[in-house]
This record gives sequence, C-alpha cells and structure tokens, in this order.
Amino acid sequence: MPPEHILASFQVPAAHPVLLEDSWGQGWRCERAVISRSAPQDQAAWVARVMTRVRPAGVSVSRPIVSSDGRFSVSGWRARTFLSGHGAPRFDEMAAAALRMNEALVGEPRPTFLLPPDPAQPFGEAEIFRAADAAAFAPDPSVWITAVLDPQAVPREDVAQALVRAARAAGLRGKIGEREQLVHGDIAGCVIFDGVADPAVTDLVPMWHPTAWSVALMVVDSMAWAGGPDALLDRWQHLPDFWELALRAVMYRLFVHALHPQSRAVAWPGLARVADVVMARMEAMRAEERG
Repeated sequence: MPPEHILASFQVPAAHPVLLEDSWGQGWRCERAVISRSAPQDQAAWVARVMTRVRPAGVSVSRPIVSSDGRFSVSGWRARTFLSGHGAPRFDEMAAAALRMNEALVGEPRPTFLLPPDPAQPFGEAEIFRAADAAAFAPDPSVWITAVLDPQAVPREDVAQALVRAARAAGLRGKIGEREQLVHGDIAGCVIFDGVADPAVTDLVPMWHPTAWSVALMVVDSMAWAGGPDALLDRWQHLPDFWELALRAVMYRLFVHALHPQSRAVAWPGLARVADVVMARMEAMRAEERG
C-alpha cells in the first residue's frame, strides 16, 4: 500500500487506497489516481512521457500524473489516472486495441532499456524478460539461455520440456519481412472494458518488434491461460508475418518459463498446449512449402 507521503506527493492525501485487479499491475486506487510501484526511474519517466502524448484512435489511455514537485515517480512509486472497467475475454477487441496503440506509437525511438542485456553481466528480473525476448529472435538462442541457467543444475520436468519445445520451435523459424518499431508487449494484461465504451489501456509494456507482435503474443497468452479459442490464430493470420511472430511469441513464453526463478509448474499445461498447436501449424506449412 502506498504510504502517506506518497499519497501527499500525488495530491490525494486523504485517499483510502483500494487494491485493484491485475490489469492495473498491483496498483491502488486513490480517488482519481492509481498509485503503484514503478520501474527504474529512467524507464518510468520514459513510459510516462510516451503515455502522455500517445493518442490511439478508439482507445482510452490512462495518463501519468505528476507529483506535486513535477516528477513522474517518487521513491519508487508512480501515479496514473483511474479509468473504469474490468478485464474481460474480449480477445478480438484486445487485438484491435493493440494495433491502434501500435499505430499511435509509430516513430517513437527505441530506448536503450529495450536493448538485449549483456550476457556477461548478472541478470535481474527485467534482464530475464529481455533475454527471453532476444533468444526468441536470435539465430542462436543458447547465448541467452546459458547466461541464466546453471548447466550443472537439474531442471524441473516442466522447465526441461519448455527448453525442448523451444529448441524445436527455433528450427521452424523463417524470415520476418516487416520493420520493427515500438509496440505494446502485454496488451492482454493491460486492457479493461466498460460496456460499450472504448477499450482502455492501463499501462504501456514496451517492446521493439513488428506491429503484429502485440497481437501474436496476446493470442498465445490468451490461448494458454485465458480460455482463448484456437480460432484466434485463424482470425488474425492475415497480419504481416503473423505466423512467424506467433512462433516467436511461443518461444518467448517458453524461455520465460524456463528462465524465470518464479515460474510455476501450474502454468505449464496451458503453455505446452498452445506451443504444440502453433508448432503443428507451422510444421504443416513448412511441409506444404516443400511440396
């Protein structure tokens, strides 16, 4: 819960904080504001500046609130405007919202914190996600895996299976033709709905990939853990490079599962299923290409 001096800093000193759902990233509603822990100061300020100016068509956006002395974060806390709504399995609307967000992000420069981490340096949580992302696109994913995993340790069964599937997926990859840009990297976790109102995006999770990445990752996540139907793959396959990005989205989640020390075995069955579905489709397409 945000302490009293943080409430005062963001000009809601009399608020009684109420913990919100996961779509707000463990944020607390404090009257008009949602106050939550922030990323490192430079990243938090960068995200806040982007979210201040982005104007996606047909999508509401939670805007950053500056502190009384003009800062975007104070003692590791930040504030955003509260928007009404709740998470809902409206998968196609999520996909459309992602594309509109990404369209509004065209031209934004790549921040340094989105570059791959240095494999020779110790990895924190942020670096693990960046390493998994880099591995999904790298010609040799092992560069990033060996930087995290202890080669002498015996992995859990689900972790071992995740690495086996990731290696199989790596062999199915082809070329990607679309250019990279700033995109939303967790639209499924950051969109809320309030009846027929425009979908609302509560936060920006930045990544640097072709625009269809956001939809591909949303589809993979929704199929794995939110009851999303397999038909989502067919409904959004018209997007450029969709299947190549869906395959890499599977690899990304497999690597996160294998590398993150807090990954849970209970999440494995859904992830394994969507990985098998996507790889089966890719193997069929590769066979058709070979004639």
